Amino acid sequence: MTIDKIKEQILSAGKYVSENATLATSKANIKITLKAKNDALNAMYANLGKEHFNSLTKKEKNKYKDILALEEEVNRLNNELAAINESKVCQKCGTKVTKDIKFCSECGSKVN
Repeated sequence: MTIDKIKEQILSAGKYVSENATLATSKANIKITLKAKNDALNAMYANLGKEHFNSLTKKEKNKYKDILALEEEVNRLNNELAAINESKVCQKCGTKVTKDIKFCSECGSKVN
């Protein structure tokens, strides 16, 4: 095999790799953009649905008891989390105390 033939094969292989790398990069960029656009579109659909639901009368909303029940559970959990964030537990006796308390009201230990 001559040097010219080897050069030609190397150039051909390099061109092939370069073209495939460019295609792979383009494909990845399109997939990333497509995912972002789909996520944005789904968020818009969800917002539209929420706006529509919020515009319903109380009687109309009663048709969607599963949504109402889930909203109630989410509110309950948010309130529970807020209460936990505003409290702490005594390490000695386990009593729940408010966040600003320095000493446990049950056992008198210092609360961190």
